[in-house]
Amino acid sequence: MKKFLCVILALITVASAVMIAGCAKKEDGADSTVPATDTVTTEEDTSEPDGLPEEKFGGREFRIITTEVSERDIFTEDHMTTDPLHDAVLTRNLNVEERFGIKIKVTVDGYASVTDRIKRAVKAGSDEYDLCFVHMVNGAVLAQDNDILPFEKLPYVDFSKPWWDSDIKNGFSIRNNLMMANGDISPTSFNFTACLYFNKKMFDNLDLEYPYKLVKEGKWTLDRLIELTKEVSQDKDNDGKISRDSSEDVFGLTCYFLNTPYSFYYGAGGMLVSKDENDVPFFDPQNERDTAIYDKIYKALITSRANFETDESYELNVIKIFQEGRAMFWDHNLSAAEFLRDMNDDYGFIPEPKLDDSQDDYRSFVNGASSMICVPATVKPDNREYVSIITEALASEAYKIITPALIEQYIKRKMTRDADSAEMVDYIVRKRVFDMAYVNLWDGAGSYVRDLLRNKSATGVSSKLKNLTSQSKRKIERIVKAFDASLRS
Repeated sequence: MKKFLCVILALITVASAVMIAGCAKKEDGADSTVPATDTVTTEEDTSEPDGLPEEKFGGREFRIITTEVSERDIFTEDHMTTDPLHDAVLTRNLNVEERFGIKIKVTVDGYASVTDRIKRAVKAGSDEYDLCFVHMVNGAVLAQDNDILPFEKLPYVDFSKPWWDSDIKNGFSIRNNLMMANGDISPTSFNFTACLYFNKKMFDNLDLEYPYKLVKEGKWTLDRLIELTKEVSQDKDNDGKISRDSSEDVFGLTCYFLNTPYSFYYGAGGMLVSKDENDVPFFDPQNERDTAIYDKIYKALITSRANFETDESYELNVIKIFQEGRAMFWDHNLSAAEFLRDMNDDYGFIPEPKLDDSQDDYRSFVNGASSMICVPATVKPDNREYVSIITEALASEAYKIITPALIEQYIKRKMTRDADSAEMVDYIVRKRVFDMAYVNLWDGAGSYVRDLLRNKSATGVSSKLKNLTSQSKRKIERIVKAFDASLRS
């Protein structure tokens, strides 16, 4: 996946005629250019062999179940369209079918329903699915309940290959075993990477320089965001309040409670789970660091009077405010650029802010709505070679065929309006982070920042984490035991 992102950046370089380097850290003392990288070309990357045996399976079905959100990862139509991503996915499917003499059969359902169907099938011992695309957070429950297999039991899935996202291991591996994985096999996952959009017209009206330079210099921080937005939210219609329902009131930031508490926390270096030398996770909150992060997030959202929407039914209002040119910043993810194609004001996007200048990298939260792949526990030992061959083939062929279409559709056409924003993609995708607490402790420690902000609590980080420590430790211990049980199965 790392090389996949470098390919994206390499093609952006050609498309925008700007000097963009790829996926490596900036050296100390370097000037404020994009970090350097090894030269990566599309031809070199996509020629990587998958090393799979050339077998034919006599028309055997390969049964996939996927959520509605991740349907675009596999598609069910059997004909070409005018959508380049769709046609690339279909071409990938047809190539794999022809190469191995199989027929891909796809079942689509809601993300909660997919999880339930997998659990019912495993409980009944029913061999219904070979590969599953699941909601990240919901899918984590399957791993805890021994409903899915470790990928280490699938002999031809090779995570050293560039079509797999190696960073997934930080959030999902235990004892160097993975229950869920991702990479080029799921192009929709890339689009769930968090970023921050800004309104160029509002910057122009305030005679402010666009924040691109701050990003390049490593100085795009929560303090700078607070400084830029603290006086922007205003009651323009003079009704005595700053309201989301007004057609005139403006905001420094518009955002949603199921996105921003996470994207700002992880962007600022927050992390609640660490790993020991044996890749076993443990609950590891850092009170001093987390208090500093929370204080700044609170100022950016609450003190600066952002439109921080905590009502699930009003999520579209968050977007609408930015679309109408009534917010300086909007926090969402890369795919959200689709909502802005008809926006009158020009916009750009940048990575989530750091905690401070001392933080090495910009870090990007990956939303839990992202799909992950897993293999149900009902796949028996004599079937695992087949499942692993086709899974690896779908991933490697996606790397060769789907990736260029993803670049063309989402990077060149939908996401960027200028070369500067194209350049920002490097910073956004260079350090995608995954935290086991977010995925597995969703209703507890993993969402404590969200819960405090929703109640507009100015303090309480230490006490909140203290109250959550015992249950979090017990939960992680149970997860480790579940993984160990699956390894023995």
